[in-house]
Amino acid sequence: MRHLLILLISLLLTACEARDPPATVQAKISSEVAEAPCTSTPCANTASGKDPQEEAIEEGRRMTDALRASSSNRERWSVRIYSDSTRLEDLTLDVWRKPTMTMRLLPREGHLALTTSASNHVFELTSPQGADGVCPDYSLRVLEASDVHVLLEMTCQVFEYRPNRFSGGVTYYLYDQPTGMMREIWRAGVSGKDDRLPFAEPRPALTRLDDGYQFDWTGVYPGSAPGENYELHNRFTRMQEGKDTILDCTNVAPGATSEPEDQSTCEGAILQRVGG
Repeated sequence: MRHLLILLISLLLTACEARDPPATVQAKISSEVAEAPCTSTPCANTASGKDPQEEAIEEGRRMTDALRASSSNRERWSVRIYSDSTRLEDLTLDVWRKPTMTMRLLPREGHLALTTSASNHVFELTSPQGADGVCPDYSLRVLEASDVHVLLEMTCQVFEYRPNRFSGGVTYYLYDQPTGMMREIWRAGVSGKDDRLPFAEPRPALTRLDDGYQFDWTGVYPGSAPGENYELHNRFTRMQEGKDTILDCTNVAPGATSEPEDQSTCEGAILQRVGG
């Protein structure tokens, strides 16, 4: 239920911040969601007789379901998928339509499935639910997509993996349907209990090429000195490797060579495909 409250607040902030300063809107929404609990049944605090928090949860679900059913790809991408969701529909999202590509999170197994009319690729995203792993509480959001690719943001909430030892982070993945590969293209982690999640600023974006994608990013990498820009110029190219077609990565930054030190920007994880 917690993720529905979070989503409701974020959706209302998006809708209202054009009219009110963000701080004002945040305070308004927080006060509405955090009203005093009912002391009677039915509840005397609301017209419906329901608890204010229950009403907020129902409103959040209605808004989420409406966005998930939208004909607009971008509206559907605003819906996050949370690993603690229990409804099947909350774990599934059409990331592209005509033709359709559907994403489904399988938190019990720690898997992510991406399905089209031509393929059903299943990847090992993280540890199975309840197992000791590096990311027990996470969410997914689509940044961009097409009929052949998805750029995905995965946020891992800060958690205590040992007494007074904490971990959290943000990872961006590129899924390519023709090769059936999913590659990590950017990640950053934190280790403090109260650290903010290290989102990439600006958010990653791709340029589609005939045989792949170009990823150019310039920003301040989390933990770097203020004003110290970091650049990535990686090209992801479909190429033949034996009988398989793979999505290869090359650092094409000016002056970059084929030496391992220069190509270290391509060392992000490649998710293991366990199905399809």
